Amino acid sequence: MRRWFFALGCAACSAVPPVQEPTARQQPRFDADALLADTAALLEVPRVLGSDDRAQGLNVLTHRLTQGGATVVVQPFTGFDPLDGRTMPLANLFGVVRPEAPRQFVLATHFDVRPWAESDPDPTRRDQPIPGANDGTSGVVVLLALLPRLVDALPSDVGFTIVLFDGEELGRPEHGGYCAGSTHFAAHPQDAPPSILRASFGIVLDMVGDAELNIAKEAHSTTQNPALVEAIWRTAASLGERSFIDATYPHAILDDHVLLSRAGIPSVLLIDYDYDAWHTHADALDRVCGESMASVARVVFETVLAAMPGSG
Repeated sequence: MRRWFFALGCAACSAVPPVQEPTARQQPRFDADALLADTAALLEVPRVLGSDDRAQGLNVLTHRLTQGGATVVVQPFTGFDPLDGRTMPLANLFGVVRPEAPRQFVLATHFDVRPWAESDPDPTRRDQPIPGANDGTSGVVVLLALLPRLVDALPSDVGFTIVLFDGEELGRPEHGGYCAGSTHFAAHPQDAPPSILRASFGIVLDMVGDAELNIAKEAHSTTQNPALVEAIWRTAASLGERSFIDATYPHAILDDHVLLSRAGIPSVLLIDYDYDAWHTHADALDRVCGESMASVARVVFETVLAAMPGSG
């Protein structure tokens, strides 16, 4: 995933309560070795767009969401290759926790793996799927780690949805077609869990496992939910997480957060796009780091707890 999108769209306002200082009681341990091991395990799960065994991958992800404490709602749709028009069955997965709770938020990422490696230095391998350790797996690993911890930590009047979008990688350079899953969701919200549309904010993760992680602020995010962006960076600073840098990317990035905001959920993107293995066969396990994913998990966990304080 690395796409420039210059026109800032769908401005929305959202207030996020001031960040509370994290406490030892609130902060669970996110084990870097366990996160890296889970990355390795998920790399064996079929998720390549267009592959014949993707149903197995969907079953595994559904089980993992259920195991973490969520009820899974599937939103099937048809994707197509914008280059040749070939169609393929796809599905968004919504892991819903406490849908009747009055306060709601969304955490999202994409789980699909790119079937082409158009940026690979070897032209003979550019029509083969990438491994997708960072781009397509790291965000899933972080959200699966956050899910049971948030279930335990949040008060009963707070519900949330973990969204695993499909088809984010379906696009082609110069042809578009990216973010197919979130585009479908924004166009057909009636097919998604009703509670998601009551969410007050969303956080989207993409490529958060780089061993040299540096996450800057993204322009769509600062337009769509500036208060949440500032809350995330204040939280990172309070935790001493140096992977969140005080800078803004020079160009806005089209990702699933844009479509979530279009659907009425003001959302932000956490991404490190300065990744030289992007869309190549080098995007493998040896290019990601468990501590990078743990850092993002800690920041998201504390930000969410601050934004959704206990009901007393």
